[in-house]
Amino acid sequence: MFFSLLPVGALAEEEPDRKNGASLVMEYGLDSLERRYYHPVFRFDFPCKWGNLFSEVQYHSRINGKLQGAIDYWVNVGVQKTILDKWTFELRLNHFCRHETVRDASYIWNLNEVLGRVGLAGRNFDLALGVGGFTGGSEGYRQLAVMSVEWRGFFIPELALAAELKWVNFTRLFHEWGLSFSLNKNIDLFFKNVRHYEFPNASYLGLRYKSAPDREAVLDSMKVRVGASPFDDVFKLEVAGNFKFEFFSNPSRRVVAGVDFESPILNGDGFFAQFWPGKMIYDISLDYEKKMGPRLFAAWTSHYRLDLPVDDDLPFAASLFTGLALRNQPNFDELAQTIRYEVAAGYDFKRGLEGCVKLGVLFCQNDFMKLLAEVQSRADVKRIKVDFRFLANFGRVVQLRPYIGWKKDFFLDDAPAIPGKLLFGLGFFKKF
Repeated sequence: MFFSLLPVGALAEEEPDRKNGASLVMEYGLDSLERRYYHPVFRFDFPCKWGNLFSEVQYHSRINGKLQGAIDYWVNVGVQKTILDKWTFELRLNHFCRHETVRDASYIWNLNEVLGRVGLAGRNFDLALGVGGFTGGSEGYRQLAVMSVEWRGFFIPELALAAELKWVNFTRLFHEWGLSFSLNKNIDLFFKNVRHYEFPNASYLGLRYKSAPDREAVLDSMKVRVGASPFDDVFKLEVAGNFKFEFFSNPSRRVVAGVDFESPILNGDGFFAQFWPGKMIYDISLDYEKKMGPRLFAAWTSHYRLDLPVDDDLPFAASLFTGLALRNQPNFDELAQTIRYEVAAGYDFKRGLEGCVKLGVLFCQNDFMKLLAEVQSRADVKRIKVDFRFLANFGRVVQLRPYIGWKKDFFLDDAPAIPGKLLFGLGFFKKF
């Protein structure tokens, strides 16, 4: 999959964003079966003296009107080295698994690609070749060869052509090819035809957003968090993240749109045996924020929350919340003040009255590290959710935040009690 798994194209153009430490690519559109298509890619880069370490988290969601459909998860890590500004050498591991939302899955496809790749980046034309194989996962996959090309300025400056071929066992071909039309530096209109692993051929049409390091970019921040819960009976990991866009910004007001996701990973047969999600949770938010004072911001806020079971034919849960919020800084995840807070109160159209509180305290810092504590809580007439964490913060371009925490739901009705969950892990945060 050219645009995400083996990003060869526009290496010269992407280099400033990689020096910036993090990037986001997000596609949204429809496919040839009239399903909604959503594909975000979170990438973090860490330059070192012998190359560039990178990690990617992404997923492809294709859902129908009943929110049923396949969702492909990819977790990719590797190291990349650029020589003479044109030649790129890369070694990477790509983990893939496919699941189903709101319906039973008869089999979970999962593969691990191990690839070495060499790429040549030109002014308008890029080429890359890779060879490798598979380790673990579904049977029948052994050798792998990959070729990727991109041609920017295809007939007109705004048009680009990109394609990737994957040759499995030297007998089966998988492909992704497409055209994109640049509307501006950050947004493309795209069409592509794809045949992915064990999936029917399909075409996709939509919009693609690409982050950029300049000040005019609408991306405000992005975050990814991976944590383990070793003593929980059901879930062993949490994978969560968010990104926020800023619109119509001036010194006194702005509009902020955000997407949060969370995917708890089931225990399975053992900690290293399977990494299968139990559900996919989204929180899509929209805020109109106005500055009321030097450290006081008021906002009208709304959230659409969606909880999708994965690999089980069970009903999904959704709700809509709207209300008012007060905060002492625009983005709670920034460590701009010693004490950070955000309070919100409003109405959830499924659960009734609801209140939310976020509080962060920075209690130790030096030139190398910051230590802080955070608590987040949401309460309605039936439940109180509490999430408490101790964190350390390292880095400036991309902030690394190892943490240990505890979270629990307290039910106020007759629902059975659920034990609290101990967590520890690592988060990545980038402010643009």
